[in-house]
Amino acid sequence: MLEPREQREFDDMTARLRDTDPAFTRRVSRLPLHQRRRWLTSAILLWSLAPICLIYGGWTGALEATLAIAYGAWLLHKRRRATGQSSWPSSTDRRPAAET
Repeated sequence: MLEPREQREFDDMTARLRDTDPAFTRRVSRLPLHQRRRWLTSAILLWSLAPICLIYGGWTGALEATLAIAYGAWLLHKRRRATGQSSWPSSTDRRPAAET
């Protein structure tokens, strides 16, 4: 965790970066979208592979199909959980520190 002075300096640097290089800011903002698309594509491919494993794989294929379905479900859950998170942290996004 940064000290308040360091936090202000960091926020100033990120604000200047946003102002001086909007193309970079757009690219960084799109990164989570690409990651969520990759997770969805992987989940669909795993679920498409599961019936093939069941048909041609015997008991080993059943195990592989179960693992593929479970991992695909986990990727989809991870994708849903990741929506709504901003890629640029700012002082307004931070949670207050726990008081002791």
